[in-house]
Amino acid sequence: MAAPAPPGYDANVEPSQTTPAGVPSPPAYSEQRDDPEEVLQPAIFVLNDRFIHHESVASSPLYQLNRVIHAQGRAANKIELERLDHRVKTLSDGSPSVAARGRHIYNLLHYSELFSADFTCGIESVSRKGVGRVAIKKASFPHTGFRAARTPGEREKNFNKSAYIYAIKEKKEVFEWLDSNGNVIATEDQRDGQHMLFVAVPLTRRMMDGLVALWCLWMWHVHIEEIPQPARWEHSKFIFSSRLAVCPFRRVANLTAKHSQKHHGKVTNGQYRLE
Repeated sequence: MAAPAPPGYDANVEPSQTTPAGVPSPPAYSEQRDDPEEVLQPAIFVLNDRFIHHESVASSPLYQLNRVIHAQGRAANKIELERLDHRVKTLSDGSPSVAARGRHIYNLLHYSELFSADFTCGIESVSRKGVGRVAIKKASFPHTGFRAARTPGEREKNFNKSAYIYAIKEKKEVFEWLDSNGNVIATEDQRDGQHMLFVAVPLTRRMMDGLVALWCLWMWHVHIEEIPQPARWEHSKFIFSSRLAVCPFRRVANLTAKHSQKHHGKVTNGQYRLE
């Protein structure tokens, strides 16, 4: 069940409506121009159910998800992320009014490892103002941790498979997000039961939105990994057959069948038989 909005807050508020009394206004940079190259200052993000706040849950949300990350089971494979664009207007009595409207910016996707050991989760931007399609996957040997790397489009040539946007590494029970030069961009921590992201450097709006989306995806991935695997093969087989038609990496099934036929047996009339 979706979590309720913060008290008195409505993400679909019309411009003429006011921010509830007692709820602090968002930081100055959230009086948005929709400019992906606008530089935003370092920030602290706090996850509260479906909402992501600036510094504390008492502030107006900057982002919202259509599902609660930590309430999802293994069956879920998509969560939508919206940025809440805020604008300040002056009412007829001279008092300020903050209005917010949700802008769908990313889809968060999570697939079973049955489809691909290389790709299990990723984000895709809804518009060209985002970072595109980015997957989180394990770093290849000899590196450790995980990497967030762009995935090539169908027509993209000369794609550098070794390039990545962020490396995710655990250090002293927190996760650090580093750029390709090894600089710490953000640190993820959990305090008093709240998930927080401390962004240490200025970022463009494009990269800040992308980082928030990847952070949400990472929390979702960690949550999924903590859920016990189904005990019955029949259940896994059902998930595999029902998702194969929509999985963007369906070629994995064909490669698996070919590998099994070559090394162990052969597939006849859709059934596998050992030699």
